[in-house]
Amino acid sequence: MTAKRPGPVARIAAWAACAIVGLSLAGALPGCSDSGGESGGYRAKIVRTTYGIPHITADDWGSLGYGYGYAYAQDNFCVFMKAVVTANGESARYFGADGNLASDFVYRYYNTNEYIRDQFLAVIPQYGRDLIAGFAAGLNRYLDETGVDHLAEGSEGCRGAAWVRHVSPTDLGKVYRRLGLYASTDRLAPLIIAATAPTTSSADARGVIPGAGRLASAAPLQSTPFDFDALGLPKPSELGSNAYGLGAKASQSGRGIVLGNPHFPWHGEQRFYEVHLTVPGTYDVMGASLQGVPIVNIGFNKDLAWSHTVSTARRFTFFELELKPGDPMTYIVDGQERPIRPVPISAEIKMPDGSLQTRTETIYETDFGPVVDLGAINGLLAGWPTAAGTLLTVRDANLHNTRLLEQWVKIGESHSIADLREALKTLGIPWVNTIAADRAGNAYYADIGTVPYVTKDMLDACKGKLAGLLTSQGFPALDASKSECDWKTAPGGPEGIMPPDMQPELETDTYVANSNDSYWLSNPDHLLTGYSPIIGAEDVPQSIRTRQGFVQIEDRLAGTDGLGAPGFTVKNLQQVMFGERSLGGELTVDAFVQICRGVDDWTPYSTNPAVAATACDVLAGWDRHNNEGSVGAHVFREVWDRMARPASFWKVPFDATDPVHTPNTVNVDDGATVEAVRAAIGAAVDRWVAAGVPLDRPYGEVQYRKDGADKIPIHGGPSSTSFSVIHSPIIDGEGYSDISTGNSYMQTVTWTDSECPDAYAVLSYSQSTDPASPHYADQTRLYSQKGWNPMPFCPKDIAMVKTSELLLEQ
Repeated sequence: MTAKRPGPVARIAAWAACAIVGLSLAGALPGCSDSGGESGGYRAKIVRTTYGIPHITADDWGSLGYGYGYAYAQDNFCVFMKAVVTANGESARYFGADGNLASDFVYRYYNTNEYIRDQFLAVIPQYGRDLIAGFAAGLNRYLDETGVDHLAEGSEGCRGAAWVRHVSPTDLGKVYRRLGLYASTDRLAPLIIAATAPTTSSADARGVIPGAGRLASAAPLQSTPFDFDALGLPKPSELGSNAYGLGAKASQSGRGIVLGNPHFPWHGEQRFYEVHLTVPGTYDVMGASLQGVPIVNIGFNKDLAWSHTVSTARRFTFFELELKPGDPMTYIVDGQERPIRPVPISAEIKMPDGSLQTRTETIYETDFGPVVDLGAINGLLAGWPTAAGTLLTVRDANLHNTRLLEQWVKIGESHSIADLREALKTLGIPWVNTIAADRAGNAYYADIGTVPYVTKDMLDACKGKLAGLLTSQGFPALDASKSECDWKTAPGGPEGIMPPDMQPELETDTYVANSNDSYWLSNPDHLLTGYSPIIGAEDVPQSIRTRQGFVQIEDRLAGTDGLGAPGFTVKNLQQVMFGERSLGGELTVDAFVQICRGVDDWTPYSTNPAVAATACDVLAGWDRHNNEGSVGAHVFREVWDRMARPASFWKVPFDATDPVHTPNTVNVDDGATVEAVRAAIGAAVDRWVAAGVPLDRPYGEVQYRKDGADKIPIHGGPSSTSFSVIHSPIIDGEGYSDISTGNSYMQTVTWTDSECPDAYAVLSYSQSTDPASPHYADQTRLYSQKGWNPMPFCPKDIAMVKTSELLLEQ
């Protein structure tokens, strides 16, 4: 099938002019380009295969973007359109109270049309601009053909919505800039807007700034309560991941194998979308990208596979400004005065009656980023100035990261770990680790990307007055009064960004793994040490999920997990992934049952004592897994999440020489631990009784996704106790029926003697957000059955499972 839309007369005339002068000179004329785009037209082939995966082939980058934009829009146009609204600072204008006014102010400040056009799009490589322009054109073509009144319905639909419109490359640039800030400044928007400069009349008649000196009389910082959740940064339960890179000595074949298992949202713009993108002779990559990103973020080619996990590295630092005495709008650096620059920003908000009101806030600029008020974390950090008489700002390393698309194009073009290591020198990775393996059997881990160039020596020498509340808790605050405390810049590198040779990496022929703890434990036999604390911590206890990831590898290499001979294959790796073990349960449930059975009267712990008494047997009978048929999994999950574990909880403490297996053994003889377990069991029982969910209900009847009247059982547990992760709040009368985050795009990839990779994947929530689409829940059913979709990469394999073909031209 061919779908062709003629361009306007002006475009035809331009093409004619190009033809007259000949192809050899065409590129020198305005509007004559062999890269596709508005000037030269687009042509792409879209082949769909099983589960609606599009394979897009084009001879140039612009046409590739065009085909991808159109194919993507067929499944998720409304999701990206909403992302465009948010990145333009218009969420409150269209969604009212459901929008985010603080975010609107910040993105109207960051994402001006002029900045995106002149300092973002203008500096990325030409192929990146072509991709973006083509993608926008593909989206717009879909909208023109479909019409706003025929777009998708449902919770993520936009049929008939006033906010639907054509998009421009500038719109896409705004979305991508916001994506780079997703794990940092994007979440700090309320704290930027909370900063309020004092009025002139608020200053003391003697010229003293209000608030100065309060720190001296305050309680010691170490005893001052703080709430870093108020920063709003993504938690591992919200944005986490697992990944294995298995080398020649870990696989039965001697080839590399990769497991990719990002735990990302099931709704909105952080969903993944499966795709295969090909520019013959240049780029041929299959995998998944985040919504609206015109290139593969996690995937594989014929020789290399990779995945990402969210990194512990801080992508921002706070700076502590020394204010000029008596002048709260001036700060001092090396004895020199610098002004704080107020920038008024206006945004509209939709009122309940449908009318629009304009609101105005002021963002205060400095050379160290915008001023923030961190009073939500701790009262000593509130005000202008803070209790220390200083002022806090935030500077984000990703704010000027224009290397995002270039980075993932270079990764996709890599065909060995050596190529990948060179590609990562682009320093475009915004907030994730990279885990990979290649056909030759090399495995690789790196936390190399856009990180502030702040060394340990700087953190030690540049502590401001508030370092005890911030730097000591993993949120660096640098003394801005000394220029040597500003971020360094490496020769030839991006401004303020740490050079790649100072960031952690490990290449090996055994294995690497990461589950969102730091670089330190990427392989227990090769601990990585000596890096700046801004990247992560060393010699610290690891999460149970991290530990389970390594326990599973150890058991597989020893052949003690019941899955056959030692060593990994794609098949047994899939079995490990969906084995649904709960290491948290294995470590604790026997002790919990012992403590539970020691209670004669549950009245002090539960308002449902009779039901609480039955919890002991339910927990005892639980199989320590999170499978569809597991009974008691939901009870343990709530017990664990409600438990205030005392420092004495584990009898065997953490040992930095054995981070995979310590701490362990619940301290059943410790009174505080016993009381904590009993209280948690009582609270968990009360919550399930209130929800109307029996304690002995099978897990697949508690945790599921709705598809119309159908309930699709979903396996997977919480990130706090399990490797395979699914998260949902409890919905009264149902259970975990509103899945928010967890297992998303999962891939297992290896190679044989064939040129074609041996790859399998499943997208837990399926390709489309349109309830009317056949691909709205088809892969969800596949996931429920623990199935995997063979990913057709080579032309002969694609042809065997082709479901449709479209030649798209403009």
